[in-house]
Formats: sequence, structure tokens, C-alpha cells
Amino acid sequence: MAACRSAVPVWIMPLSQVVEQFRPERDIFDVVIVDEASQTDLSGLILLAMAKKVIVVGDDKQVSPLAVGEEVDKVEHLQQAYLKDIPNSALFDGRYSLYDIARSSFGGQVMLREHFRCVPEIIQFSNMHFYEGRINPLRESSSSNLKPAVRVERVKGYRNGKTNPVEARRIVELIKACIDNPLYTGKTFGVISMVGDEQALLIENLLHQELSPTELQNRRLLCGNPAQFQGDERDVIFISLVDTSEGAPLPLRDSESWRQRFNVAASRAKDQMWVVYSLDPTADLKPGDLRRLLIEHALNPENALTQIRVEGAKAESPFEREVLKHLSKAGFRVRAQYPVGSYRIDLVVESNGRKVAIGCDGDRYHPPEKWPEDLERQRVLERLGWRFIRVRGSSFYRDPESTMRWLTGEIKKMLGEQVLPRTW
Repeated sequence: MAACRSAVPVWIMPLSQVVEQFRPERDIFDVVIVDEASQTDLSGLILLAMAKKVIVVGDDKQVSPLAVGEEVDKVEHLQQAYLKDIPNSALFDGRYSLYDIARSSFGGQVMLREHFRCVPEIIQFSNMHFYEGRINPLRESSSSNLKPAVRVERVKGYRNGKTNPVEARRIVELIKACIDNPLYTGKTFGVISMVGDEQALLIENLLHQELSPTELQNRRLLCGNPAQFQGDERDVIFISLVDTSEGAPLPLRDSESWRQRFNVAASRAKDQMWVVYSLDPTADLKPGDLRRLLIEHALNPENALTQIRVEGAKAESPFEREVLKHLSKAGFRVRAQYPVGSYRIDLVVESNGRKVAIGCDGDRYHPPEKWPEDLERQRVLERLGWRFIRVRGSSFYRDPESTMRWLTGEIKKMLGEQVLPRTW
């Protein structure tokens, strides 16, 4: 290995082998590319010392290191003793990934928006709830023969510790039925447990009892938690939510770590995703709970796509349609050309009985000479309680991503609290 190091121009290997085979003081590469850096902890820092240039590839919206068993007080003491003069030293505690450190230290972030893995109905959940509609799915629904692309299976399950035996048994039955179905010939399968490893282990044991080793190998059957699937994929994924309720709504599950897990779990299936659950989403789960959002998406995966098609036909201009499309993909419920008496509002965003009006300025329907008329109409509607945000076409077409990020932020503020109208 030592003799061929300089003769091979490109090396691809896991971090453990890099540490064994190369030394920073001796082996300097022109470029090092670190893939899945959001899963790499502090040990990945050695890679930054081995290259003239480094490309760090990761996603802060996916599962990061958990620092399990770490003694926080001791780590903080070491940081204060040895890292006080190091920029961003607070990130060097085992809970942040190499991607987090690189993003905070160097900047220059580029978002890769083209998505090749999932059909649109599957990736739409992550696109709406974690990426503000910025992902561009490149696969067409027709590229998969498995319909519908997202399926649900509700069972009368019960939770036993971190397992749900009824959900486990149902998933095994579904996998066996799929294997017997010619439509699934050659398809690979995966099972993701959203609560711990015990449910995944239970399902794995049941599958080993009922399927031959050859079938398990041919189907690349993997059972695990979201972290174990990060960077991986299967044609068909079964998600077990595990949780059950005793009658009262469960505590809200929407923390950043849970968002990362749900994002990974809901974006591993290429052709079909099954959501198996035991809960009543409206009675057992609070609005905004990730479990409820996933179930609701699975029950109606084409909701946002249908909204874009139906409401887009009502929009007066291409600019309005573009804004509507971005907002719909970001998870908002949007209505175009909303009637209020004798007036019409370009776009209206609705949520839990609250409404925000969006005025789209700068196209041929709203040129500068019509702005006084538009503002007079806005003042009349504001006296009726309407709240407005105005977005200009010049800003949108110059930098659509920044404009929509600003607009979605303003909408969220208005839906949550009373704020003054602003113009971008």
C-alpha cells in the first residue's frame, strides 16, 4: 500500500481506512471530498489537514452525531482549557457533525436541489416540511410501476416498551404479500422503526423466521432506525410509527432531532413508501406533530401537487403561478384570485382559520402605474382585518430563492402573530 499511494490518483475509502493508510504530515491531496459529512463527528477533522481544498457534502436536516454517553461537564471543561482561542470552539463537543463545523467556519454553502431518488409523491413530504419547497424532483411518477407511491396501513396496535407487535406482524405480512406479487419482482425492501431499535429487531427476527436466506439477500432486506438508513435507499420502504395512545393526545414531537429522523425515514424509498401506524392522527396527535404530518401526507400525498394544478389555473400571471408553486411546495395552503366582495386578492395563504394576503407586483397585471390603485384596495381590505405582504417581480426573478425564503418567513410570522405589512 505504501508503494502505490503516490501512483493512484483517486482514492475512495471510509474514514477508518484513511486514518490507517495516510498521514497528514506526509500525504496531502489536491482535493478531498467528504461525503455524508453530516454523519461524521469530530474524528473527521483530520481530513481537513490532508488537502489543499476540501469539499464537504452533507445535510444538516438529516441525522447528526448524538454523542451518546458523553459527559457534558467534562467536555465543556476540556473546551475551556484547550480550545478557548479556537474559532467556533463550542461546536467541538461531539454533538455537531463535520458538516456543521465546516458550514459555520467557512461558509460558501451550495444547495444541491435536484433530487433523483424518489418519485415526486414520496419526496414531497420532505420537500414541504424540511426544505421549504426548494427541492426539484427529477423523476416522474410514471417511472415507477408501483401505484400508489405512498400507502397507509392503520392497525389496532399496542405499544409494548419500544415495540408494537401488531405493527410488526402487519409489516411482515405486507412484505410477504409484495414478494408474491409480480409487480414487485426484483424490488428491494427496507423497514424503518421510528422508535428505537427494538421494533426493527422484532421485525427482522420475524422475517428471518418466515423468509429464506436467499430471499432476504435478493431483496436486500434491511431493518433499522433512520440513522442506519442514512445514505442508503430501497425500492420499497415500510415505516413503523410504533406509538399508541391511551386516550389523551401524545406530547408534541417536533424537535430538531426528530425532524432529522423523519426527514431521513421519509426519503429512503425510491418507488413506494408504506406508513404503518396505530394512532388516530386527529385525536391522538397535536397539530404540527411530525407523526401526524406524515400520516396526513400518506393519506393524501398529491395534495400540494393538486393545489398547484388547480389554483395555478386561476392565477392571472406567470409570476403569480411561480409564487403559488413555491408556497405550495413549502407546505402552505394557497388560494389564487381569492374573492372578497367586489375585490380579488392575488394569493391568500390559509392556516387554522387565519389568512394572509399576498400581493404580486411588477407583472403586466400589476405594473407601476397600477400600484396606487392596488394600495388603495389594500387599505380598504386592511380595515376589514386583512394582513398583506407585497412581493415584487423584479426581486423574485433576480433571486427567487432568497425572495421566497423571505416571503415564507414573513408568512409564518403573520400566521403566528400580528405584524405590520412589509414589501420585499
